[in-house]
Amino acid sequence: MRRTLTRRTLRANLLALFTLGTMLATAQPDLAALDAYLADALKRFDQPGLAVGVVKDGQLVWSKGYGKLDLAKADLVTPNSIFYLASISKAFTACAVGLLVDEGKVDWNDPVVKHLPWFRTPDAYVTEHMLVKDLLCHRSGWITFDGDLLWYGTDYDQRQILERHAHAPFTHPFRDAFGYSNLMFIAAAQLIEAVSGQTWDAFLTRRIIEPLGMTRTVVETAELARFTDVALPHVRKGQDPAAAQKSMPYQPLRGADGACGVNSCVTDLAKWDAMWADEGKVNGKPFLSEASYRTITSSHLPMGTEGAGLGWFLEEFNGHAVITHSGGMPGFILNHAVVPDQDLAVIALGNGESYSVFAATQKLLDAWLGEGKADPVGDMLPRVAKRKEREGQRVAARTAARVAKTKPSLPLGGFVGTYTDKIYGEATITEANGALQLTFQPAKDLLTGALAHWHYDTFQWQHADPFLEPGYITFTFDTDHKVSGFKVDLHSPDFHFYKLDFRRK
Repeated sequence: MRRTLTRRTLRANLLALFTLGTMLATAQPDLAALDAYLADALKRFDQPGLAVGVVKDGQLVWSKGYGKLDLAKADLVTPNSIFYLASISKAFTACAVGLLVDEGKVDWNDPVVKHLPWFRTPDAYVTEHMLVKDLLCHRSGWITFDGDLLWYGTDYDQRQILERHAHAPFTHPFRDAFGYSNLMFIAAAQLIEAVSGQTWDAFLTRRIIEPLGMTRTVVETAELARFTDVALPHVRKGQDPAAAQKSMPYQPLRGADGACGVNSCVTDLAKWDAMWADEGKVNGKPFLSEASYRTITSSHLPMGTEGAGLGWFLEEFNGHAVITHSGGMPGFILNHAVVPDQDLAVIALGNGESYSVFAATQKLLDAWLGEGKADPVGDMLPRVAKRKEREGQRVAARTAARVAKTKPSLPLGGFVGTYTDKIYGEATITEANGALQLTFQPAKDLLTGALAHWHYDTFQWQHADPFLEPGYITFTFDTDHKVSGFKVDLHSPDFHFYKLDFRRK
């Protein structure tokens, strides 16, 4: 016999569904198991320190610190520990531009040259048509990390960095392909200063950091001296996996403001992420206009199933749209992800070179949005091991290719001189006590060190930077066998040493 639903039955079924939905929506993860998982992840990734947090409905509902601020000391990481946020800072720059758009002082579709008349690219059309929003979504035409050596440890100011890089040729068609560009965010910082009359540091402090009550957030590394509970970056000398992890001082890197520069902690970043999770609102009131929020968090460059927003990347997790951005700088890797339709954000800040923060992010998202059974650590570690194996083979191959019992084709004095790369600037080679030394003059404190003969006319460069591998300098000669220049072979996924072409003056 066919059954019909009475109103009472319908109400009962609806109530049951509502109760089940409420239970699912409010179900809490097993926090003890999650805590144990992350503590174990720290050990398995050999990560110095990790701070994590979960923001739900505007509140930091769970946070924890693991490991140490400095492996050489006893102080432990806490949710208040300050980390250098590196490229997580890019969303602050995009937000700053959004606030200026909301004030009517700039438009997303303004040509950059309207506000920075001196701004140039190697293509006159691109120079004229580069828009404000183009600066913030990695579609300029330069390849990923192009020009980053211009700010890494150098004494160039931001305008000098951009003017030098303006001569670097494009690789991709304008707005057609992804090329992660720190320099375009440096240009955005200059635009913020030109439009607002305040430096990027001052604008972020007065218009974002202070209004959001981020009391442990600063944009000058020098200011960290007035705080305790500060995480130090950790590296292995020369990227050698056999070397012990050691802390190093913070690098100011002021030329990179706009692309990076913000220093913060989980408890403060939770306030920032809560604003994004609530679609640009704080305590129910707009911090960013709805229009600016939508512009920033929309895709401006599709990348398969993902996309580039303005200072954010757009992803998906279990059917939910996610805005996210990671950060990386010598000794720090960090990540956070915001899920606006769930008013949720997760944060993972690390003071080492491991991928533990990405495993933590995935675990936290799964704990709140999935079944809580995901094992990102187990998934990632085999890939990390294979990568380590490949890197070991690469280094071993270089050593195996070395030809013994060779000599330079000139006395050491024949290599001494001043050399110039048209974009980067000058380098000098000097001789003292029977040894050569190479110094990149714009970064003389960081990129300087002895040249030891490797084979033929190639020398190994033991520079002062604790983060980068040793480099290999190979000299070139003219018809009369006088040194005409040198090339740099320094393996780095972050900096394009291979593009440098130093010519002797």
